[in-house]
Amino acid sequence: MSKKVILAVIDGLGPALLDRAIAAGRAPTLERLQTLGDRTDACVSTYPSLTPVCLSALVTGQHPSGSRIPSMTWYHRGERRFVEYGSSFSATLAEGTRQMVDDVLVNLNLLHLSPRATTLFESLEDAGYLTAAVNCHVYRGRVRHPITPRAARRLARRIGVVDAIYGPSRYFFGELFASDHTGAPRNFGGGVDRHSGHVGRWLVTRDGFDFLFLYLYETDAVQHRDGDVLAAVQQADASIGMLVDAAGGDEPFLERYSLIVVADHSQSRVQEVVAAAEVFEDLRLFRSSRHSDPDECDLALAASNRVAMAYLLPGGGLTASEVAHRFARHPAADVVSWREGPWCAVRREGGELRFRPGGDHEDERGGRWSLAGDRDLLDPALYPNALERVQGAVTCETAGDVIVSARLGMEFTDAGGRHHAGGGSHGSLRVEDSLVPLITVGLEAPSGLGRQPSITDIAPLVQRIVAGDRALAAR
Repeated sequence: MSKKVILAVIDGLGPALLDRAIAAGRAPTLERLQTLGDRTDACVSTYPSLTPVCLSALVTGQHPSGSRIPSMTWYHRGERRFVEYGSSFSATLAEGTRQMVDDVLVNLNLLHLSPRATTLFESLEDAGYLTAAVNCHVYRGRVRHPITPRAARRLARRIGVVDAIYGPSRYFFGELFASDHTGAPRNFGGGVDRHSGHVGRWLVTRDGFDFLFLYLYETDAVQHRDGDVLAAVQQADASIGMLVDAAGGDEPFLERYSLIVVADHSQSRVQEVVAAAEVFEDLRLFRSSRHSDPDECDLALAASNRVAMAYLLPGGGLTASEVAHRFARHPAADVVSWREGPWCAVRREGGELRFRPGGDHEDERGGRWSLAGDRDLLDPALYPNALERVQGAVTCETAGDVIVSARLGMEFTDAGGRHHAGGGSHGSLRVEDSLVPLITVGLEAPSGLGRQPSITDIAPLVQRIVAGDRALAAR
């Protein structure tokens, strides 16, 4: 018999932070649940380890090469402009806040997320299951949801921005979208994760889904600004606890539901901030569609948090290898990656490695690769699942021609010059940004995730649990 599944994603929760919260008595629900199920701290994020990329990986099971979501900000070659999903308010001004709203609410899901990828909301509902999502902004599904407040809907129509989205049957996103009236406290001004917990409790009380994606945002946001992160984890824990309590406690909850708790990425401390353009000042750089003509520029640089991408522009006459070798001299550059024919190329501290799928080298996840050059360049203890993740990034059709992962402690300023100095950040290939805790409880069979799971494994796992024998029969 198949079970209903709840996937709770705590944004930015690293293994060490979860341990701190448990030791301080601030995460009693997660402490209890991990003893009732299984926990691993070897789960690896995708690359770049940035929230839109990671959420896309969680709902599709695909790295950027499959999801086509390459970063928090990227250059759209077809539209000759930057796409910005909200690095900062200042960064949105490059292309305009109205463009950012359209990109986040509509384009990310309707246009940017690959039509060749299938979300959990699409596949499960196509198979006859009821899906729900709370506060997740990667949500593509089959059901149309107009903006719920009528005044906001009228305003959206008047100024020409989106007034409806397509998502799961039950969809809740702050004050904008609510497929049902839940009586939850306000999202804005009342706490995003508190709101998520109340909506989740309402859904569990009514047994109102076969699959629920519960997104808990505040742990990441608080770390970025160096706030009270243990309080944020405590609220996330309490929000998950609301769902357990709504079912009558641990035992009845786990009789009805399988629960997966995971983070999308971790975070590391920012001590130094630099501009990605520092080593390209002699070149003509594309600034935005408002201020630059790409036909008259050499490069477009898209930087956010701890990753930067360089896009070759037609008039520049540069090669990816030339840009990569120059980018490798940047003071913040740690791992520089690009494509050379069928090979993925990586440069770090003067050494180079080329690799491609298929060969005699086996990684921690059982993937096989052909290697050329410095085979020890990417220590798996420092760069977990590096070959799969780099390949998933550089072969993404919307990614930059050159991708740069920042050194530990360093961050690139975004298009508005904003940064997280003194707080936390993420996006890089390094272990500090990449390893996340994964708790599974209430599963009726082993997860089968292996010794080094990836967040791209979560969607297939959910499919197997919800669909049960039907999923096995379809394979």
